[in-house]
Amino acid sequence: MILNPLSTQRRIILLTFFFLLIGQIALFSATAVMGIQKHASEFYYVMRQASCGLIGLLLMWGTSKIPYQKWRKFSYGLVFAQIGLLVATHVGPFRHFAYGATRWLKLGPILFQPSELAKITVCIFFASLLARHRESSLPLKKWLTNSVPILLTLLLIFKQPDLGTTTLLTIVLIGMLFIAGVRLSYLISFLGLGSLGFVFSIVHYGWRRKRLFAYLNPWADPQGTGFQTIQSFLSFHSGQLFGTGLGNGNSKLFFLPEVHTDFIFALIGEETGFLGAIALIIFFTYFSYLLFKVAFSAKDAFGCYLSFGLSLSMALQIVVNLGGVTGLLPVKGLPLPFISWGRSSLIVNLILMGILLNISQSSSIISSDTKNEPINELTH
Repeated sequence: MILNPLSTQRRIILLTFFFLLIGQIALFSATAVMGIQKHASEFYYVMRQASCGLIGLLLMWGTSKIPYQKWRKFSYGLVFAQIGLLVATHVGPFRHFAYGATRWLKLGPILFQPSELAKITVCIFFASLLARHRESSLPLKKWLTNSVPILLTLLLIFKQPDLGTTTLLTIVLIGMLFIAGVRLSYLISFLGLGSLGFVFSIVHYGWRRKRLFAYLNPWADPQGTGFQTIQSFLSFHSGQLFGTGLGNGNSKLFFLPEVHTDFIFALIGEETGFLGAIALIIFFTYFSYLLFKVAFSAKDAFGCYLSFGLSLSMALQIVVNLGGVTGLLPVKGLPLPFISWGRSSLIVNLILMGILLNISQSSSIISSDTKNEPINELTH
């Protein structure tokens, strides 16, 4: 029996606020010392994250009131606007270079990462394309023509360079193709292109090969590429079962570089222990389950495809981040949603939640057989 959409909606909202609260606590613990040293204020990072969180919550509320079907009407405009923003990160006066990449646009004090927004615009465009295919089967020529904006978006993100987001979006697109029941030949072709691109990115760039080797054996270069992973392991080890206590972790004292971004889960594991880390994983697992429930209760194909793509994007961000911090996956530079420092990511993820909430709210309260009808048709 599928959960009542309104019940699901309330649970998603409560968990979102819960993660935001945990994020503020963890971020303050991670950045207080760094904030004093670099900006003469222990609240420097947490206040900026909080302000973006408030903006994101307003946008989440706003997008939750917009009927999700309207996004389909603007799918082409959104994806071409996305391409324009990505082009601006490569050329133009607003591009911002940092950490060896050009992923940001800088407008005065405002710094924004357009590739974060692609997690929404790409899903909207592709969901619209899949819905059109279901309504009237598109020939191969149409598929190729309509895939150009998607491929161009992926290429521009890859060239920043940002392999993590490129890989995430590729997996999301393949997942959407699978759930839509698209021809196996199309699915294999897309999977083949994605695999070739991934292998090329590893072989062509030496620093990516080093990262891969560091994942396989971080102790081979403990002071270089393996340093971050080893320090993360030490943080978890220091936490033991019950943790060192909030604010008492040592990893934030510059032992674990960039602990407030991609590796904030290591600090949570250190200060709250194994039990706290496992509890957070359980909450994230249940949260992801609720998001996928939205897709299964959607009342039309576009809503189903869109909610599935957005839910998969959110779930993959969680899995890749936690996997990288714990050494189960290579580090891909994806922040932990709602918790890691990253203002663009926070705002975009809250907008994403607003769209999912509208789809959930719009789902009709009907019998379980009727509720399952869109998905059953897609997966047969």
